[in-house]
Amino acid sequence: MLSMAITSALPSFNTLAAEPKIDDAAITVVATRQPSRINAQTADVTMLDREDIEKAGANASLGDLLTRIPGIELSRQGSRGAAESVFIRGANAGHTLVLVDGLRVSSATLGQTSIEAIPLAQIERIEILRGAASALYGSDAIGGVIRITTRPSAESPRLDVSLGAGSRGAQEASLAHSNQIGQFDYGVRLTDSRSDGVSMITNPSSSAYNPDKDGFWRRTNALHANWRPDTTTEIGVQWFESDSMNQFDADGFPPFGPPASSDWQTRHKTTSYAAHAKANLSDAWRSELRLGRSEDKSVSTPSFTLGQPDDTFKTRQDQFTWQNDVKLPLGQALLAVETLREEIASTNTYTNTERTTDSLVIGWNGSQGKHLWQAAARYDDNSQFGSKTTHTLGYGYRVTPQWRVAANTGTSFKAPTFNDLYFPNTPFVGAGNPALQPETGRTHELALHYEEGNMQASLTAFRNTIRNLIQWEESPPSSFFFSPRNVGQARISGLTAAATTHLANWTLGAHLTWQNPKDKDTGEYLIRRAKKFGTLSLDHVVGAWSWGTEIQAAGSRYDAPDFVTKKNTKKMGGYGVVNLHGEYRVNSSWSVFARADNLFDKEYQLVSNASTDYASLGATVFAGIRFSLR
Repeated sequence: MLSMAITSALPSFNTLAAEPKIDDAAITVVATRQPSRINAQTADVTMLDREDIEKAGANASLGDLLTRIPGIELSRQGSRGAAESVFIRGANAGHTLVLVDGLRVSSATLGQTSIEAIPLAQIERIEILRGAASALYGSDAIGGVIRITTRPSAESPRLDVSLGAGSRGAQEASLAHSNQIGQFDYGVRLTDSRSDGVSMITNPSSSAYNPDKDGFWRRTNALHANWRPDTTTEIGVQWFESDSMNQFDADGFPPFGPPASSDWQTRHKTTSYAAHAKANLSDAWRSELRLGRSEDKSVSTPSFTLGQPDDTFKTRQDQFTWQNDVKLPLGQALLAVETLREEIASTNTYTNTERTTDSLVIGWNGSQGKHLWQAAARYDDNSQFGSKTTHTLGYGYRVTPQWRVAANTGTSFKAPTFNDLYFPNTPFVGAGNPALQPETGRTHELALHYEEGNMQASLTAFRNTIRNLIQWEESPPSSFFFSPRNVGQARISGLTAAATTHLANWTLGAHLTWQNPKDKDTGEYLIRRAKKFGTLSLDHVVGAWSWGTEIQAAGSRYDAPDFVTKKNTKKMGGYGVVNLHGEYRVNSSWSVFARADNLFDKEYQLVSNASTDYASLGATVFAGIRFSLR
């Protein structure tokens, strides 16, 4: 961990939008790549700690939790365990960069992370950055960044056990042990989750309809080990693996492929492992080396291709980072070099299966008096499309002790996926386009913040203009042959209001996002994104009891645009759901918990197309028990 001395002199300016807790001492990394107090940043950030994560419930998915955060929407085709995507401030699902313990864990063919593969039981902290961040992180960070820190080793021996069960055969078990022996500490955590689920498709008129339940199971393992020979040096290793299977409904359009009655399922494995070394090279210079590899592999059976047993896609990403943080007379500097090597393998034959990106990052962050600032620039040299330069600039000013304004601007990009570039020429499907260029974005935002005592509120206006969007188009018409081109443009403008207050043993929180996510070429709304959505929550603690309720609501959305006219053809209605959660601490080691989601069994859709309605989970209840020995 970087020296706390670097941040101890920073003044108390809080720029967090809708932080679940009012904690001026909270430290985040995602906004600057350097540990700094939340109240010393210009960016729009939310941080969730372990207590916030546990409130979501042991049976919740990562997507379920993220959709309760300002500016984030969720897309999922059916039950928990099905593929999940999130939209930050209306940007596409592939415009969110997800980091797990500092590593990219994503599919280079699909261009996004399978967040459903990461269980909440393995997560210690989540940091969400809204806005352009390619200047710090490179490709994909057009809408924002989600930085996940898995649960670490502890400073004292500890045993954690959690068991729970609930609706539709849902079960989850978690076991963890950690210890410290002199200068060495380690931690290991195992989790097992499963559910019978519901039928993925609800309407019998769909050609893919199959009334059987589509369930899932997921097993995850994680290991951390660190050696700290002194207070300024750390050498460590980490390993994370998630192995899961989820069932789904599909139609292979016989005789070209298997019928809808087939047992369609996807086996998915996400793995990451890394080694790092951190040390103070001087009183003002902190350096960190990190070398890691992540793998994403999915195997779907039966295959959509007649005569082929399965469809396999595997991504391997080798990642190297050398980051240096230097304390300056005014603020602190960031200098980092990175290398990312992506390689894919598949049952399909791609014309190119690897590429490399070399990067240089420079930054300057700090505060002085009533002023605080952030600046960064990045140069990426990609072996496929060439070079890309991005930047970000932020400034904040405290008008009074309670009121503060902040402004940010930045550029971003997303590299084309291997499917976009090199998907093999397939009749009635299409082919990739190796001439594609990256999608690019430019974001502007202006925020007003109020902080006094136990009250915190913010109002953030944003605009994100995205160009060179990659769209797969049918050519010629009615040929059922699609290829991608850089033809799309989108402009997403909006406003997010958020507030949190503590009153005695009560905590009241709310956030609401108004946005206008539109395709500039067609004038249509971007699919699966609402113009309004938000959450209202109330939590109470009294003695050994804690409980809370929340209302989540979203307006109408569109899906299934026509391939020819590009007009939206399917409207999904708005919805509101009520959730409850509670916990009773029997003593310092034992506690029992319960959660009810969608209490009134509201029927709604997150995904649809012209002929198919995908199910939501409906009302669910989950309860369990925890034991923690410290």
